[in-house]
Amino acid sequence: MRKLIALLFVVVTAVAARATDYDVPIIVTVNGMSSEQSATITVNENDGLYDLTLKNFMLQTESSSIGVGNVELTAIKPYQDGSATLLIASKQVTITDGDDPNVSAWLASMLPPVDVLLRGKIEGDELRCYLDIDLTESLGQVIQVIIGGGYQMPNPSFEEWHTSTGSYEEPNGWHSFESATGSLASLAGHHIEKSSDAHSGEASARLFATSIFGIVANGTMTTGRMNAGSMTASNTDNNAYLDMSSDDVDGNGDPYYMPFRWYPDEVAVWVNFKQGRVNSQHPYATISAVITDGTYYQDPEPKGKTYTNVVARAKNNKITITNGRWNHITAPFTYTTNGADPKAILITLSTNADAGQGSANDELLVDDIEFIYNATVTNLKIKGQSVKGFKSDKTTYEMELNKEITADDIEATVNGKAAHVAKDVEIDGDHYVCTVYAISADMAKMSTYIVNVKSNATDIRSLPTATNHQPTAYYTLDGRETKTLVPGNIYICRQGDGTVKKVCQ
Repeated sequence: MRKLIALLFVVVTAVAARATDYDVPIIVTVNGMSSEQSATITVNENDGLYDLTLKNFMLQTESSSIGVGNVELTAIKPYQDGSATLLIASKQVTITDGDDPNVSAWLASMLPPVDVLLRGKIEGDELRCYLDIDLTESLGQVIQVIIGGGYQMPNPSFEEWHTSTGSYEEPNGWHSFESATGSLASLAGHHIEKSSDAHSGEASARLFATSIFGIVANGTMTTGRMNAGSMTASNTDNNAYLDMSSDDVDGNGDPYYMPFRWYPDEVAVWVNFKQGRVNSQHPYATISAVITDGTYYQDPEPKGKTYTNVVARAKNNKITITNGRWNHITAPFTYTTNGADPKAILITLSTNADAGQGSANDELLVDDIEFIYNATVTNLKIKGQSVKGFKSDKTTYEMELNKEITADDIEATVNGKAAHVAKDVEIDGDHYVCTVYAISADMAKMSTYIVNVKSNATDIRSLPTATNHQPTAYYTLDGRETKTLVPGNIYICRQGDGTVKKVCQ
């Protein structure tokens, strides 16, 4: 035991500071306009707390750039959720000048202290954060900075296009019949083009149906590759497919599949749909999305074929005529129990939900596709007891429980497939203040719930301070700092004057 205490003494009194630089893409949104740039984020761990610095932050447009400076948040308390270390903070920050020699002047010296809201995570060797920098007082706006990529697909607004075959174009990351495989690929025709009728930006993707030998060929595009293998429209030899083992690339040098390893809750897209001739029997356009492990998969699936490589499916096959307006439609993902890991996604949109139906002049405009990650608590319990009157849109509650409460006593059910939960418990007089943070997997959303629990057990949880009025720090036997002392357990106490002793609670 003495050896153990001596070892813990070394661990506790000589906690090493660790700093990591992340060279990551960031997306900066100002006045609703977003731009992507590269940046270096430094995360420093010291004595169990974290510092995060956004170095040489810039505001960039197509024609100019403005140096803002270094944005640093210090002493951030971490929360552990599975393999993710969550960083949540709301702090007032003084921005300092950067050190990029290519920037002649920095705004930092002209800015007052600003409020910054952080929600982020470190998982493995990846950093993902949202920073809301409140510059309302000086610039009249809140600047949002998204740190780290992934989670959304590239070219979501269909602004970037590449040459496919001949003079035909396809959106980057997407493919239609112009680049199809199959014995009838040469007869498949032209079904996609860039449109200036856009929901946002300058372009959208226009899908349009044609008639070949009296057979309607739906306008279709996919993140995989189209295959034209049968003159019978409903034959599943006509499909969209992906296969990560394929080395083929498109006119932009991209593979005919979209790598994707996340767990979204919905896919959403803006559409503008019309039929050349209204067909009451087949009135709908469609979108489907299938997350797979990257091995071969096709949509529609062959009859009698059971795929075990599917992670999740989403479909909305009732996209109605929009009468010239842009409509926002969604499709929720349903997850399988196959145990497959997400590695690729196959998204397919078509002018009709039924193969070979509709009319030759049907048209589907597509823009601004995104994945939605939820973060709302749907049920909350403390010590196994449900919080009375809990509703997802109500954030503050009162209850009475004459028991000791730790963060582990809080149970929160969240509606996000891969959402994160951080839990904190503090003492305020005769109350435990229980705080629950629900954060979406992509860090875009955060919901906060507070339960004030009146309890006569709070008095035995009050911690003494050292004689020099520095806070006393307590550590569990595995070296983790804790503010919660549970009776019957042993802790290592590092006092404000630097002395260390064993505490039997």
